[in-house]
Amino acid sequence: MPKLQVLFLSLNSFTGTIQSLTSFFKSSNPYILGLGYNKLTVKLDQQLFPPSFQPQILDLSSCNITGKIPDFLSNQTQLAFLSLAHNNLLGAIPSRLFNLPKLSYLDLSFNSLQGFLPTKIQMNSFFGPTTLNLASNLLEGPVPFLLENIDAINLSGNNFTGFIPPQIGLGNARFISLSGNKLSGQIPFSFCQENNALMLLDLSNNSLSGALPVILGNCTSLSFLNIAQNNLSSSIPAVLENAKSLSYLDLTGNHFEGSFPSFEKLQNLVVLKMGYNNFVGKIPQFIGDLKNLRILVLRSNFFNESIPQDINKLWKLQIMDFSDNKLSGSIPEKLDGLKTLITRPTDGDLLGYVISSMYAGVKLSMAYKGLIYQFNVIRTYHSGIDFSLNALTGNIPQEMSFLKGLAMLNLSHNALSGEIPSNIGDMSGLQSLDLSFNELTAGIPESINLLDSLGIMNLSYNNLSGRIPPGTKFDTLYEDGWAYVGNKYLCGAPDAIINCNINDGSSEQEPASEEDASEKWLFIGIVAVGYVVGFWGHFGVLKLLKKRWRERYWMAIDKMASRITKSS
Repeated sequence: MPKLQVLFLSLNSFTGTIQSLTSFFKSSNPYILGLGYNKLTVKLDQQLFPPSFQPQILDLSSCNITGKIPDFLSNQTQLAFLSLAHNNLLGAIPSRLFNLPKLSYLDLSFNSLQGFLPTKIQMNSFFGPTTLNLASNLLEGPVPFLLENIDAINLSGNNFTGFIPPQIGLGNARFISLSGNKLSGQIPFSFCQENNALMLLDLSNNSLSGALPVILGNCTSLSFLNIAQNNLSSSIPAVLENAKSLSYLDLTGNHFEGSFPSFEKLQNLVVLKMGYNNFVGKIPQFIGDLKNLRILVLRSNFFNESIPQDINKLWKLQIMDFSDNKLSGSIPEKLDGLKTLITRPTDGDLLGYVISSMYAGVKLSMAYKGLIYQFNVIRTYHSGIDFSLNALTGNIPQEMSFLKGLAMLNLSHNALSGEIPSNIGDMSGLQSLDLSFNELTAGIPESINLLDSLGIMNLSYNNLSGRIPPGTKFDTLYEDGWAYVGNKYLCGAPDAIINCNINDGSSEQEPASEEDASEKWLFIGIVAVGYVVGFWGHFGVLKLLKKRWRERYWMAIDKMASRITKSS
């Protein structure tokens, strides 16, 4: 096919091995070549490709490519899109790769690349080739090197070490992902320079330290910021609220401190994750003004006081995790404003828009069905409320039963009292229910049998009483009784101090009935024997005695009867 210009076979299930990629181009020179995400093994030739082979798009993702990044790629002057993601590439990135004049998309993610990120850029000047070293500099002014053409760069999931080179943030890149490496040092101040177009910045799962740069407040186009799982500290700068386009903000797993950041102006926030930090103080009322929030995670901090009533304004909210804090007071009574949780949503991705399927995955760790699950994709039907491990008091609100779209409810390890809402069976979407380690009283509502989707229920260590209701949910899911342990007045619990002596015709009551019958006949027999012995002890013996003794016996009886009569 000498005139073949496009060969795009990506995203299929082709198998086999391509022994020599150059054999594809003996007669043709396609400008688009896509073999990615199949089951192929592609071997890249070490010798140079023909000079006529100048593709604009080259996708070799997940092609089982091994060894170093081949040198021929540094000569592809027309290359605009290059993806070598999900292979087994080793070694460092050739610095000349960043020197390609038209390269705008570079994806080397999820390989075994290592070493420092390039800090030297080869340039062509009037005096010939020269090298510009940008390490440990804070540059100002226009970027004088070809990296400014990069629109998207993804180096995540490798073994890069050292600091983040300042030049990565000085270009015109809109998508930058360096997550899942071993990078250290501070976040460069080069990000978010004036007139930047940065939309996505993912630096998560590294070893970055220091404070969050104030300059991030200049990122007016920034929509996705993930700096989770680092060693960042200090408080969140107030100027971050100037990044008004933020829809995803993940601060999880750092050492941030201080009160709840001033995020009033971040009206576009869809995901806010601040868990596993050292934040203190109360959850502010303005949280209810962030009307677009769908995921709100504040777990494992030191927030105190009560849960703000304004959470009822979050009509789009589907996941709310306030667990493992120092919250007190009662659960807000009004929950009818949580519209998304009242009705079962249709299937779909969490974010209605897609920044880039290559980068912007919404991940979440969540206590679900008794275990900690890692959700790599959040769907609209994933929902949950987790208020566990706090000091909440009062009753479980009756309006909780309105949340028919709620899949997980965890209120364990608090000091909640009162009864379990009798209409809890109206929560038709409930799959996991944990009310353990509270002070709940009265009986278990039989309406729980109506929860067809319920797979996990834990009511242990409360003050429940009465009898465990009969029904499928109670008979099949919890035969070992683990869900009821710690309720000593609950009839049927493994460690209860009372017995179920209710004769309902069940087989469990039959042994007790047979034992009672045997005791009854034994009692009758003893009485009969006593009667016979007593009668013949008196009259039989007297009949055998002489007449004189019988007369004396009856005289004694008469005297006794006379004395009793006189005294009465």
